[in-house]
Amino acid sequence: MARTRGQRLAGAGAAALLTALGTVVTFGGATPVAAAGGRQAAGAQLTAEHIMNTYYIPRYRASAPDAGPTEYRIGLKATGRAANGKPLTVKNVKVTIDLAALKGKARVAWENTGSHCKRSGFVMTCALGDIQQGALFTPFNLLPEPNAALGPAGDMNITVTSTNAPTVRHTTHVVMGAPVLTARQSKPLTEVRPGSELRVTPAFGNKGDTAIDDSFLVLLTAEEATLRTQYGNCRYDKAVAPTKALCELPGPLPAGAAVETDGPLTAVVDKTAMYGKVHYTVLRAHDPLDNTLLPASSPRGTGGPLGVRPVDGGGDDFTPSAYWKAEMAGGTLDFSTNQINDLQAVGFTIKGKIGQVVDTQVPYPRNFKGGLIRVQLPAGVSLVPIKEGDHPSEDSYCGYAPQGNGLVHCYGILDRSTYLRARIDKRVPGAQGSVSADSDPAIDPNQENNTAPVKVEYVG
Repeated sequence: MARTRGQRLAGAGAAALLTALGTVVTFGGATPVAAAGGRQAAGAQLTAEHIMNTYYIPRYRASAPDAGPTEYRIGLKATGRAANGKPLTVKNVKVTIDLAALKGKARVAWENTGSHCKRSGFVMTCALGDIQQGALFTPFNLLPEPNAALGPAGDMNITVTSTNAPTVRHTTHVVMGAPVLTARQSKPLTEVRPGSELRVTPAFGNKGDTAIDDSFLVLLTAEEATLRTQYGNCRYDKAVAPTKALCELPGPLPAGAAVETDGPLTAVVDKTAMYGKVHYTVLRAHDPLDNTLLPASSPRGTGGPLGVRPVDGGGDDFTPSAYWKAEMAGGTLDFSTNQINDLQAVGFTIKGKIGQVVDTQVPYPRNFKGGLIRVQLPAGVSLVPIKEGDHPSEDSYCGYAPQGNGLVHCYGILDRSTYLRARIDKRVPGAQGSVSADSDPAIDPNQENNTAPVKVEYVG
């Protein structure tokens, strides 16, 4: 069971996957160089970087007796540096978890022996050993007991001790029953005009049996588009042309209820976009996933606050996340533009010393389906033909075109790379060639961008 659940968490990173396989993941890194004169020594510290504040345990279902709650992970961060700037090791770390609140409500179905976790009655201890920089692990998996009543079950108290850092304590509130967060799904858009605006209205609901009393975070990310900095309760990754926004929206969200934002979040499609997406994720604000947060110093929007209004979330277009039902849900607006048939050549540079033979990868045009690419070599550069069998079979090399005059033919195959082997014979100031490919003018009326420059950069 643990192995399967860990594989389901691959989106949370390889670390989460390894933890579910019974492994403590410790994080290390390069030691920063101490500033001139050394650093002020700081004692070893240990903080709880990720431990859930509320843990929902879904009610027992006879039809799915092995269905458990979201994986419970503990993330610890070690800090502190010696006088020479080197990070300190937190030694003999032990995590103690009081599970008394689970009595009669849930049972431990798996103990992470790979993390040296052992249970005696309702107390579990995990001896992690020495930690430098951080650790992330899953101590157990739980299954609900039949007939456990819905509602607050009590607290799990976590204590983290070591021989050289202050004790860390954390309380997780256990709730029997679980919300099931859902998000409204959007139909893909086609024939979108580059430079135009897309308006996305996130909507989310709760198809579970337990209310969420917290506020919510909506994380919006754009690909091949940028976001407008619209709302004062949203933070953005950049002040100009951001691609990520994090907005906090008011709760609660009772079981069976659904809401949508009372205004759209606007994305501007890139001028060169062919395909793209705008994705949003909804999370409980007091238990966000580590990799979703933007720093508090991130720029905020200039407008008023974004709020929510009720909607009907009972339709099939409101769907949960596959593996994080109580923690998050998301929706994606995929789009394609009216440029999807616009073949666009991509220029490149031949770089090397005078007299040197160099291999240069020929970039495929955007929206390229494979076929002939023509290269007009810059003045002072000549092709070095490659004989069949003199190069890796998975690569393709360019050859002289039958008509000559410095024209080179390259055959692009989508699952292979194509290279141009050339000699830089002499320096020619301002030398420039071209790369081009053909497309059908009937479906690609913009033929001007079928050609791009090929430049030379002389080294030494």
